[in-house]
Amino acid sequence: MDTVSSAGRRFVLLAGVIVVAGGLAGWWIVTAGRAASRGFDITDEGYYLLSYRWWDSNPLALTGVQYLYGPVFEGLGYDIVGLRVFRLCTVVVVHLVFGYSFMRWLRGRRPGAPPTKLWEAAGTAAVLAAGGMCYSWIPQSPGYNDVVLLGALTLVSCVLWMATAVDRGTRVPFWIFLVAGLVIGAMVLAKWTSVVLIGLIVITAIVVLAGEGWRAVARGILLALGGLGLAALVVQLFVVRLDVAVPGILRVNKFIAGTSYSPVDLLQLYWSSSMTLIGRTLVAHGPLFVATALVVVARWRWLRIAAAAFAAVALVLSVRRVVVDDGALGGSQHLPLYAETLLAAVLVAVVAAASALAADRFGLTARSRLSRENGRTWAILALLVLLPLVQAFGTNTPLYSIGFNAFAAWAAVLIAVLTGLWAVPGAARAMVGLVLVGSLVATATIAYTGLVRYPYRSVGHAQLTAKTTVPALDGLYLSQPAEENFGRLVRELRPYTEPPGRPVLAFDKMAGLVLMLGGRPLGEAWVAPKERGRTAAGIEEACRTHRPDRAPLIILNRKISDFEITALRACGLDFHAEYEQLAPPRETIGLQVWIPKAERVPRTTG
Repeated sequence: MDTVSSAGRRFVLLAGVIVVAGGLAGWWIVTAGRAASRGFDITDEGYYLLSYRWWDSNPLALTGVQYLYGPVFEGLGYDIVGLRVFRLCTVVVVHLVFGYSFMRWLRGRRPGAPPTKLWEAAGTAAVLAAGGMCYSWIPQSPGYNDVVLLGALTLVSCVLWMATAVDRGTRVPFWIFLVAGLVIGAMVLAKWTSVVLIGLIVITAIVVLAGEGWRAVARGILLALGGLGLAALVVQLFVVRLDVAVPGILRVNKFIAGTSYSPVDLLQLYWSSSMTLIGRTLVAHGPLFVATALVVVARWRWLRIAAAAFAAVALVLSVRRVVVDDGALGGSQHLPLYAETLLAAVLVAVVAAASALAADRFGLTARSRLSRENGRTWAILALLVLLPLVQAFGTNTPLYSIGFNAFAAWAAVLIAVLTGLWAVPGAARAMVGLVLVGSLVATATIAYTGLVRYPYRSVGHAQLTAKTTVPALDGLYLSQPAEENFGRLVRELRPYTEPPGRPVLAFDKMAGLVLMLGGRPLGEAWVAPKERGRTAAGIEEACRTHRPDRAPLIILNRKISDFEITALRACGLDFHAEYEQLAPPRETIGLQVWIPKAERVPRTTG
């Protein structure tokens, strides 16, 4: 009778987790689907889309991500809404694969897990709910950070399949290594600094495979190299010749070598910003961490009661801190605040695990399952703890700004710790469980508000009601002022932009305007005010290798500088002698629009 009752309670618990986590996942997924037609950012998102639009004709690029998403964008008919939905599908699928792979592996480490697929389904739903962080603040269109994040989760999934096979004493399927090699190739193409993350995952894979012997390690390395070679072959034969793509990427990196952050500067930025975040988190949620340790190690009944009461108070204080300080709102303006919330959640798991190990070591509690883990398990858990930070290496912002989008890895750590604490007091399990649920609620809320209330460099959805008349943005809804301004500029310049594909230079950070006008970049698609030397080098390189048939249109939100004037001379153009303004800036949405004098046609308005 007790066995039946226990099975029933487990069923209800797992079903409840599936409903709650599935509902939270569904919330952000539906929101992302509905948001796909709302808003447009002419800066970063415009840069991504412009590079994808001309992916096969402009090899000057910082990374090779255009060779991954460019063919997809072209296949979708250059439909921005379609590309955003494609990104959503990849985010959902990869998180489902990662969640299932993790739970499949974890079952082997938890012999007492319920003998039902609901167990895997519950954990997978929780990981999927955590995937909402991919929509916390960045543009809706995919970029190189998506390739690194999704690639990392896929690689970790491969490692988990390896670990499962090793634990079961079976041979690792060969296709796992081939997939890993293919993914590594895509990640390096999209962002070469991802080699740091790839190296960490490869080291973990070697630790896992070493359980089968060094012959298994050698087999895995050879097959993975085969997958990497296959990736290169596919790109060479069906996407772009590597002797075209690689030199273009190297030239751009050479342009910025003297102006971008040095490795030492980046490491100092990462360290100082991370230490600041950790300090703020300890101050904000310190009682929660102390309470977690106490409820895990408490041995005597009276101490357990006191620790449970303290834990309840600490949890309430932390929740209040999150609510009062907007620690569960998305958007770039709330990034440092919600970073505290997410870091606090994983630190609870770390403190709980460390306390359980210490309690086992000193005989304060019965041996927990965490104490019985082998070296392979700890290597995997360490990888999951580090992954959100390491996957952001290479960005010139604090690691948490991009890294915490991989919160699904930390959700997996919380699940592993929660399911390994059954030998400790119930209050400890309740504490970690409530923190896990609370973190999933926070991620869903962050995703919703980051998409609807504080979308990337856009007004909220309540103001995005005007359906655009700009062909390149077909299907999108913008604010009424943005739609009027963009539509007027496109109509005004139509005599100079037909047929599509004319070179257009937009200074600064206005790649989206080039896309709207049907133009193509001259040099790099990215143009930034602090990197004028890089921009000029790109223009000179483009004109040196393939001078355009038509002089570029020039659009500025500032006065033209000597950098651009000198670069145009490399194209055989004298800016002062050959260009004139189309109209006063007040008539061209506040921008300076310069056209070749020889092409002047009578203006039309309306």
